[in-house]
Amino acid sequence: MHSLAKMKKTIDIYISELLFLHDCVIIPEFGGFVGNNQSAVLNKNTNTIYPPSKEILFNKNLKKNDGLLINHISNSEIISNENAKELVSDYVKNINERIQKIRTFRIDKVGLISADLTGNILFLQDSFTNYNPNSFGLSSQSTKKVDKIEKKVEEIIKPISTKTGRKKVWRAAAILLPIIGLSFISITQEDKINEIYSQMANLNPFSSFENPKIISPKQEVEEMKETTTIEVTPIETKQPKEKKEEIIEMNFSVIAGSFRSEKNAIRLVNQLQEQNYNAEIIGTNRNGLIRVCYENFATKEEATSMLHDLKLEGKSSWILSL
Repeated sequence: MHSLAKMKKTIDIYISELLFLHDCVIIPEFGGFVGNNQSAVLNKNTNTIYPPSKEILFNKNLKKNDGLLINHISNSEIISNENAKELVSDYVKNINERIQKIRTFRIDKVGLISADLTGNILFLQDSFTNYNPNSFGLSSQSTKKVDKIEKKVEEIIKPISTKTGRKKVWRAAAILLPIIGLSFISITQEDKINEIYSQMANLNPFSSFENPKIISPKQEVEEMKETTTIEVTPIETKQPKEKKEEIIEMNFSVIAGSFRSEKNAIRLVNQLQEQNYNAEIIGTNRNGLIRVCYENFATKEEATSMLHDLKLEGKSSWILSL
């Protein structure tokens, strides 16, 4: 018989592994951990940017076994579901005994569970583990604060007294004089350009011809008939676009089991297909076990509906988010 001491990994680690993949992990007969994804946060006091994270909350009302933790332990330890249930039951006993004695129990990489004087269970998440997969490898970054420099117009044009006291020189003059100078240059240049254009406009291009040829309106019309051509632009007809088949992404799988032997995995796929399930192999987990699913779904609601039906039939299963 398997015992907690002989396990390859602790149940703490198995809970932590599942929190990376799932938003809800239940410890049967004790409570469940619920994850809520959080956006990146800027702390204005310390000017520190924190990457996206997953907030872990504890709900003592989630005690019903959903098969997720039991199946994960069973597949990883290569033991039956019954043995896995016994291991989790012993684990829950240890938690309750520690809470009664010292009022605290720490789940490695997950957080600290404690009880107040009235018996209410409290949970403090471990701050060193980020369960948001989108933040893998990211850490907090410190930024430098940039102070805004505001100057009033009155300060810019404040008068300055000279030592002799004869005149007051305004700072605005230092700004306005170059602008006035540039404006004067622009105006004089513009006058020269206008003068050149006016001279060009007075030139008669036909002054070198003594007897210009006079063309009658009739001749002009006839010449226009001979030289005028009409260009016909063909109208392009738009071909109807072929409708592309919509590809529906399957994001959730209802897992039937995981196997180290490929033969056993294929055997289960064949058995489930005979029962009219769209079963297939969907790769391996971190421990190299081959996963077999009942079916793949586009939405979590569809997968949850099948999971509910399977549990009513007494079949062990859980949902994998792809």
